[in-house]
Amino acid sequence: MPLAIDRVNSPGWWLAKAFAKREDRLDRLDDLNAWHIGEPPTPAAVREAREAFREFEAEATTNWAELIVGSMRERQAVRDVRTSVSGDDPDDVAWKYWLDNNLDVEFSTFVETFLWAGDAYAMIIDDEDGPLVTHEDPRECVTFHDPVRQSQLRAAAKFYSDPDEDRAYAVVMVAGSYYDDGLARTYTASMDGEGELATSFDPESWSWDEDSGGVNGMALKHGLVPVVRLRNRRGMGEFEPHLPHMRRINRLTFQLSVIVMYQAYKQRAIISDVDDPEDAAQEELAEAFNADSLEDVLTSDPGSWFMLPSGTKVWESTPTDIQGLLKALHDEQLALAAVARRPMGMFAPDNQSASGANFTREGLQFAVEDKQARLRRFLVDVFHLVFLTADDSERAEKSGINVSFMPAERYTITDKASATSQVSQKFPLRTILREIWQMTPTQIQQVEAEADTEALMLGEFAEYQGAGNEPRTPAIES
Repeated sequence: MPLAIDRVNSPGWWLAKAFAKREDRLDRLDDLNAWHIGEPPTPAAVREAREAFREFEAEATTNWAELIVGSMRERQAVRDVRTSVSGDDPDDVAWKYWLDNNLDVEFSTFVETFLWAGDAYAMIIDDEDGPLVTHEDPRECVTFHDPVRQSQLRAAAKFYSDPDEDRAYAVVMVAGSYYDDGLARTYTASMDGEGELATSFDPESWSWDEDSGGVNGMALKHGLVPVVRLRNRRGMGEFEPHLPHMRRINRLTFQLSVIVMYQAYKQRAIISDVDDPEDAAQEELAEAFNADSLEDVLTSDPGSWFMLPSGTKVWESTPTDIQGLLKALHDEQLALAAVARRPMGMFAPDNQSASGANFTREGLQFAVEDKQARLRRFLVDVFHLVFLTADDSERAEKSGINVSFMPAERYTITDKASATSQVSQKFPLRTILREIWQMTPTQIQQVEAEADTEALMLGEFAEYQGAGNEPRTPAIES
């Protein structure tokens, strides 16, 4: 049965809007993804020999996008999750959901996607084994937000395909505010004959899947759209504002490579004062050299000798000095490091002054902390939906959910030991282990357990000696 798309706020109406929104941004996302995976547009300079130069042009590109994204992704690590139930201690139930969903690994994928694409999505599914959190690519998922409160979703759609069944699917999720019972609903539409993701929408080709509730859909346990958007600043990829700069660097690298390739060897030419046309002059010189053609003349073999006709001169080129181009390329890389707020050593390893190194390190640290603020709000919304899906209303209280990250700046062992000696009499052990030694809750529990065991052993040893016993020493057999 064809989908009805005319009624406003109906699932078919939302699906048609989702297809249009996805189609509008696919080109941009595909372009950003190409930059991120190291396949950016190559500098095209020789249009008459495109095939011959294609491989050479590709070798002249550098994957700056992955470096910009990776340097930020590697510094994002969640330390613990707390709820109103656990108070100041990490919540074991929340951490169980974290580990059950492999978020200790998959969280890095969320961060990477939102950094290169500008958006990433998490979908929370009510699975029989517990709430399931999935990572959604922005090329496969779209959301619709309240224009006043962007954190409130009105609807969302997820697109995927099943090549084994040769069917394309689209899951539409609509908020509970559009229904009398206040519960959100999901609708699944499918279409035959699409081995890949569908890129166009024809309501005549799609139908509601009966196994997923058909035209009535399936009600959720709450009224929220089970999708959370993770949005970067201005909705742009981390390297997207710097694309012109990165193109300029790749073009300069290409020009440098061309110069090195074509002027790696000295070029020679024969200068002869002849009145004959060029072809006849070449034949005349070849005959004078007793050679079939000029290609066999002026070889670089150590034992080669040749005799030139009277009045003929030999010209030899001088290799081009590329130091100026290398300096210009180095300066462009440093400029990219500056505008991207990344340490210069990542782009162009070089000696820096102590003040310059501190400045760039602080810039990266502030950028990491800015991203952590966005990631923290994203994870709070994710856990809010996880607890609602698990019927855990007490933990679902959003104001009580808190996610803490590992510090953006990591300290050396020397710095940690020095700071510990200065504050050991002012702060409790747990605070020192968390803030100075930057340990996770699991590591702190292990240290405290080992400290308790050690104290117990020392206490028993003191009691043993207090009873007048001599310390036991192992017998040594002769």
